Amino acid sequence: MSERWEKKLPFYYGWVIFAITFLIYMFMYGLRYSIGIFFEPIRNDFGWTNAMTASGVTIFFWVYAFTAPLVGQLARKIGVRKTVLMGGLLLGGGGVILSQITALWQLYIAWGLIAATGSAALYVVPTMVLSKFFHKKRGSTVGWSSVGVSAGQALIIPWIASVIPVWGWRPSMLFLGVMVICTTSVLGFVFLREDPEELGLYPDGADKPPMDSVENPVYADWDMKAAVGSWSFRLVAISYFFCLGGVISIMTFVVPHMINIGIPSVQASRAFGIIGMMSAVGSILFGLFSDRFGRKWTIVATTGLLAIAFAIATVIPANITFLYAWTVLYGLSYGGAPEQYAAIITDYFGRHDSTTLFGFITLAGGIGGGLFPLIGGWLVDQTGNYYATLLFLAVGMGLGSITAFVSKDPNQNNQKKAVVVKHD
Repeated sequence: MSERWEKKLPFYYGWVIFAITFLIYMFMYGLRYSIGIFFEPIRNDFGWTNAMTASGVTIFFWVYAFTAPLVGQLARKIGVRKTVLMGGLLLGGGGVILSQITALWQLYIAWGLIAATGSAALYVVPTMVLSKFFHKKRGSTVGWSSVGVSAGQALIIPWIASVIPVWGWRPSMLFLGVMVICTTSVLGFVFLREDPEELGLYPDGADKPPMDSVENPVYADWDMKAAVGSWSFRLVAISYFFCLGGVISIMTFVVPHMINIGIPSVQASRAFGIIGMMSAVGSILFGLFSDRFGRKWTIVATTGLLAIAFAIATVIPANITFLYAWTVLYGLSYGGAPEQYAAIITDYFGRHDSTTLFGFITLAGGIGGGLFPLIGGWLVDQTGNYYATLLFLAVGMGLGSITAFVSKDPNQNNQKKAVVVKHD
């Protein structure tokens, strides 16, 4: 039998997985985050209210969250390549259908249901496949891949914003949907692999298994029920609940807060661009930090810094220099946080059920991401300003840091009895 072509490459195939994950993120988030640009022309075209149109985003987020745990099970049954292929077809296809809608319910189906399901597959699966291909460099590679999100924000969103006035929103969305299908589906199906062992390789391109080459390895994969029932898993899930709830909400409230205290709207909105650039830098720096000091301490550090950033937002004066300095702190911290949760799940519980387990973690984050903006908006209505909301988010993020801090590696001491070897 001839040797597989992946082994003949002059470099480790895991770096191909890294590149594909980066590109999938870029195109997937390029479509996801550009939806806000489309909503105003869609609303104006049909005469819908802001609430009616924005409800599509709410539906999208909740469907995305509750679909995530199912993605891992699907990948187990049909493989990661077919799952990502379906994800790309659903996300891009949802965009294509959206370009042809004539009624509000069609918006909810096309974006809130179809595109959301595809987005869950395109986020959960590539992240966890990448974490399987690396052990020593798991933190940096998983973290660096999220720079693809920033690339989508920096490249695709400004471009699509420039063509909508020329083409119209329908042809622009149609083109973007087709582009997502042709990139994410094709790249994922052609180049993704289940794990390095499928290719006769070991994580990091090593010549022996991780248990023989690193300290404190996971000698056996956890049974999924035992993993979900462990306090280590629950605490990580709770931490992600607070983390994602905070980062989703802060982007909703911080710019209106800055405008409310006297910073011009154009200058306040430019903060998004700085956050995008600094989050890319944060992904790189905290990726290196993660491989040096561990995923747990990276999560503790980044969520702790985010809590500080949220608290500082309440005392920033109406000064653009202070605002942009704040965006640097927030962007760096945010860039290093979310993807480390995927890495720590593989660290703690092994690789066999890691995709499904991360789906449950994503569900926890999705619940927080949907709940916190509602609470924050209610606080704004009650107080007439954003100070209580920002303090609420700061306390929540602080709890995310604390719960990550008290979590422990379940492969040590008395929890080790829950580890079960898997045989495929």
